Amino acid sequence: MNRLAQQTSPYLLQHAHNPVDWYPWGDEALERARREDKPILVSIGYSTCHWCHVMERESFEVQATAEVMNRHFVCIKVDREERPDVDQVYMDACQAITGGGGWPLNAFLLPDARPFYAGTYYPPERKYNRPSWTELLEYIARTYREDRQEIEEQAQKLVENIRTGSDRMLGIELPENAGMEQLMEQLRGAYDEARGGFGGAPKFPQSQALELLLAHGILSGNNHDVYRAGRSMRAMLDGGIYDQLGGGFSRYTVDAHWRVPHFEKMLYDNALLLRLLGKLQAVTPDDRYLQAIEETTAWLQREMALPGGGYRAALDADSEGVEGKYYVWQYRELEDLLPAEDVEAVAEFYGITHAGNWEEEATNIPYRPVGSAELTPRIAAARELLATERRKRVPPGADDKLILQWNALLISGWCQCYRGTGEARYLELATYLYRHLREKLHHDGQWYRNLTSGQLGAPAYLDDYAALAAAALDLSEATLDLRYALEDGRQLVDHVLATFSDADDRMFYLRPPAESELPVATQDFYDNALPSGNSQMAHTLYRLGRLTGEEVYTRRAERMLSALAGALQRYPTSFAGWGLTALLQAYPERELVVTGPGAVAAATEFLSDYRPGLLIVAAEYDRWSLPLLENRYLSELRYFVCENRSCQLPVATAEAARELLDLRT
Repeated sequence: MNRLAQQTSPYLLQHAHNPVDWYPWGDEALERARREDKPILVSIGYSTCHWCHVMERESFEVQATAEVMNRHFVCIKVDREERPDVDQVYMDACQAITGGGGWPLNAFLLPDARPFYAGTYYPPERKYNRPSWTELLEYIARTYREDRQEIEEQAQKLVENIRTGSDRMLGIELPENAGMEQLMEQLRGAYDEARGGFGGAPKFPQSQALELLLAHGILSGNNHDVYRAGRSMRAMLDGGIYDQLGGGFSRYTVDAHWRVPHFEKMLYDNALLLRLLGKLQAVTPDDRYLQAIEETTAWLQREMALPGGGYRAALDADSEGVEGKYYVWQYRELEDLLPAEDVEAVAEFYGITHAGNWEEEATNIPYRPVGSAELTPRIAAARELLATERRKRVPPGADDKLILQWNALLISGWCQCYRGTGEARYLELATYLYRHLREKLHHDGQWYRNLTSGQLGAPAYLDDYAALAAAALDLSEATLDLRYALEDGRQLVDHVLATFSDADDRMFYLRPPAESELPVATQDFYDNALPSGNSQMAHTLYRLGRLTGEEVYTRRAERMLSALAGALQRYPTSFAGWGLTALLQAYPERELVVTGPGAVAAATEFLSDYRPGLLIVAAEYDRWSLPLLENRYLSELRYFVCENRSCQLPVATAEAARELLDLRT
């Protein structure tokens, strides 16, 4: 066993029995590299990463390969989910060198932690137009010994490239005639009209881009955009990316038709897709959306809930060392389990054939070839039987980290599910999870990134604070309890402003530079699988500025959007979270303020109407000194409807307020 045996990260523990002399990231490894003047090999991944498992089996478990690594390098293993700051620096280096990235990520550093080379997966022998792993190791070691000056120069160039990368992104000029409609045309240009979603294979949900389409469709009256968002979700719900038997979404599909998933299930994907489902259900109610919300929530509680509370990070793609083994079926298994008269109908409903619908012979991934087909009682009963039988199999491995950011995203997702369905249990789940995160991840005035096997991880990063602040505002809106926003949310935002801001007081660092041992402080702007901390902060600052009337929040959000406007116009699918904030800024601001006896219950009736940018505030007594509530505490129930800081006369009924808001039922 190596030093990783003392760690709590599931990913690091997976490598604890490797013959590689692995260190965790930290002072001990960095000090040894400096003392012995040895290059550092940092290998980064996460516990449910399929190709990380492959490289471990092919290389890190092989004694001869480990000896080469141990002889020439100080070898460090990093869980990217615990240390996103380490991952980002060396992923930026990899992308600068190769034009791409991914995991496993293998970076080679000078003893002072500056990167000079990086790549992803390397095979044990030459193939895929790549050198073998041992060939690369020997070449790097030889170059380090014989041409140190070249490596020093390469490291300096890389660090400078990483340091100035954010400036280059912020320096992109706005195209001519830039505006919201031009941005949306750019977004629609990437949309897959035939299959829904964006791009071809591999196909990712890109839920934030779909939310942008939905919001624009509602605000502009463009029903085609609303349709595009719903069409994409229904296509996913018909495909193999959605677990037809157990609920929940896989990470992505390897094909363009949503049928063949990469079977790992991540908490954050499901949190973001629940948020989208809740919005879609509010706009265009559909039994399929309702069912997916229910099933995904049931899956989260059944398979993702941690014994001590909160939700684990992920489920592996592999079971018994085989990708997807837990999830796939053979036709004969249906024949063995189901009544003979049901087999053909169930097989047809889920696309299961004798020959198989996947690459492996006679193996099937359940999906719904005829998405509009009715889930009859017979099919539903068979589905439950198959799901029960599947739970007897050896389950995929689980990553039991409680991650602050990802759980906070789930709070926001369930808040939106409550608003879309009206079912109080989703709000109860959200509020309980919010309390649990404070209990487990907040100690002595400090928030922490994660909790694993009872051990707290690093101090919280920008992404954690941003997601938690957004969750506080979402809970405030869903419960109509202003304490979440004005006490918790504002405190979190003020901390980020004071601690994570860059020198220009414009964007935010992932980790405060003064607290980092890394060679460069990084800023992330891209909305990829997860919303970037900067885009979430811009959105939260905008919302908090509207609620409080405090210009410090509003101006900061405007500065952030202005700085990224050129990149957003050119690459809207990569900055969709920013796009949603820009969209709200481009349309009139609207408020519904309800005061007087019964105000909270009266305002609750409006929560199910998803209207992007509509701020709903309710107050039954004089407590909060907000401009929105000034001179509006009356002895009778009243509704105040305002647009662009101009208000109508108060009205006494919900029907009258709906008419003013154009929310007639």
